[in-house]
Amino acid sequence: MKIFFLFISIGLVLLAKSQDINPYIQSYISQTNIDSLVSYVRVLSGEDSVVINGNHVIINQRTMNTPGNDLAAEYIKQKLSSCGLTPFEQVYSSTGKNIVAEQTGTVFPHEKIILCAHYDAVTYHCADDNASGVAVVLEAARILSGVSFPYTVVYALWDEEEVGLIGSTFYATQAYNNQVTVRYVLNLEMFGWDSDNDNLIDVHTSDYAFST
Repeated sequence: MKIFFLFISIGLVLLAKSQDINPYIQSYISQTNIDSLVSYVRVLSGEDSVVINGNHVIINQRTMNTPGNDLAAEYIKQKLSSCGLTPFEQVYSSTGKNIVAEQTGTVFPHEKIILCAHYDAVTYHCADDNASGVAVVLEAARILSGVSFPYTVVYALWDEEEVGLIGSTFYATQAYNNQVTVRYVLNLEMFGWDSDNDNLIDVHTSDYAFST
């Protein structure tokens, strides 16, 4: 669970990048709720049922163009809405749609910081790939949605990443074509998986696209 705190911390530091690190950051980190994070993962991996549009459902898979994938999108929109945000579908094909919510910056509203993860999966369950990443984006939205930041914060959940990074590529292309300035991106990918149980994770940083 320390991993979840780490990524919330990184996100907060990025959001405060243009300012001196202030004493309030730790207070926001301390608002991270482990129960919420676990609940998001359990729902998205089909362990627990959830009420979506008035119906009790189980999201037992999130593979491309399946009812479960659509349910996951609805669940994500529901959770972002509960944070006071206004999520929208960025539909790019008959089979794919990103779920995006924006929190407008107070000083540089046209410059964006993106917290993102993909919500599609390759088979049933897939708690680590990538329900864990989605969980952190949702928890970050819950904590940060009421905080004012100089830059616009984008909470983005990509679709069809498992079949070729389609959702994120579409968003990036649209941003480029519309001359949107993206200052930082924190991509949360499969960090719930610790293959050798050493409690360590890889953090990759780069100033250019296609970093590995």
